[in-house]
Amino acid sequence: MVAKRSRVSEGLFMPVEQYLALDEATDGKYEYLHGYVFMVRPPSSAYLGNAAVVEDMAGGSPAHGALAARAITVLNNALEDSPCIAYTSDTKAQLAEDVYVYPDVLVSCEEPDHKSLTSPTVIIEVLSPNTEKRDRYDKIDSYKKIASVQEYLLIGSERKEIIIHRRETDWRPYHYRSGDLVELRSLGISIPFEDFYHKVKL
Repeated sequence: MVAKRSRVSEGLFMPVEQYLALDEATDGKYEYLHGYVFMVRPPSSAYLGNAAVVEDMAGGSPAHGALAARAITVLNNALEDSPCIAYTSDTKAQLAEDVYVYPDVLVSCEEPDHKSLTSPTVIIEVLSPNTEKRDRYDKIDSYKKIASVQEYLLIGSERKEIIIHRRETDWRPYHYRSGDLVELRSLGISIPFEDFYHKVKL
């Protein structure tokens, strides 16, 4: 199979078996969407003696990291009496035979297996210039097909914005701003918008 040029510029085509071998063989992180591999974080060896030229494709900015950490904190606080747990970006989600991702944050209400989560309820990505196009368009198309995923939340790291796409409303985007309550209906919780950005400097 020959990859289309438009997709090659964004990701590298390979069979799923080759992707899984790559993901197991290195401490770098790679996502796999329908035959295309995207580097999320380079392997640690790439940083040795070359730190100035290595770029973390997942974002890597202080704001990006702080927003992901804040989201996990506020979600787990709100879910304290729930069976659901918010997981960090170190957690791989296998959403289909050809979809493996490391979201910035994901919430699952089921027990994980020893390697990955397979039934997340909410997936959260913190937007960054390197990944924004894929997060806004390619990933949501994949998430729509996963029965367990009920809400997809995007958090801005260059400007204050939160967008939620919900299965129950045919994935229509809902935009939240300062002063709003961010409602995660699938989890039965609402969180003040400002809680996500508390102490975070963009």
